[in-house]
Amino acid sequence: MEEVKKEEEFGGEGETSAQAGMEEVPSLEGLSLRVKELERERDEIRERFLRLQAEFDNYRKRTQKEMAEFQERAHEGVICDILYILDNIERALEAAEKGADKESLLEGMRLIHKQFREALKRFGVEEVTALYCKFDPNLHQAVMQVDADEEEKDEMVVHEVEKGYLLKGRLLRPSKVVVCRYKPPENEKDGEKQV
Repeated sequence: MEEVKKEEEFGGEGETSAQAGMEEVPSLEGLSLRVKELERERDEIRERFLRLQAEFDNYRKRTQKEMAEFQERAHEGVICDILYILDNIERALEAAEKGADKESLLEGMRLIHKQFREALKRFGVEEVTALYCKFDPNLHQAVMQVDADEEEKDEMVVHEVEKGYLLKGRLLRPSKVVVCRYKPPENEKDGEKQV
């Protein structure tokens, strides 16, 4: 029984440990063939890697070139719109130099202003709402404070010095504003309210 158990441990029926060990040792020719096969696989993998690396470099260069071209083309649309507006400003200046009446010049400037605002809107630019709103440091930049006599006006924007703009929802330029600061009357400071 013990002899059968030993035979099973080394690989099965009728094999002894010496027979099992001899079959596992590969021949020199077999090893040489295996080494050549592994070297060929390594060379193929290296070749694929180099090819992929070259393809990636070409892809990166191509996308950089396409991005640069896209940015140039994107500016073309903006520039064309600005050129139309510039043409209208030049016409208005020409008319003013020739002595056009004030009312027609004013109407022309209103049309140019409207044209410019529409062009900005097409490119996703919109005004920041500021006047008579609560001061928001994310959208507004306080350039001055004035005293308010009513508590409801505390931190309210009462004057817009320079308009702010958003570009597709992201702040492009904050509104420069004058903000009210509630200052209670002297009697309220002492804990007494004025009647």
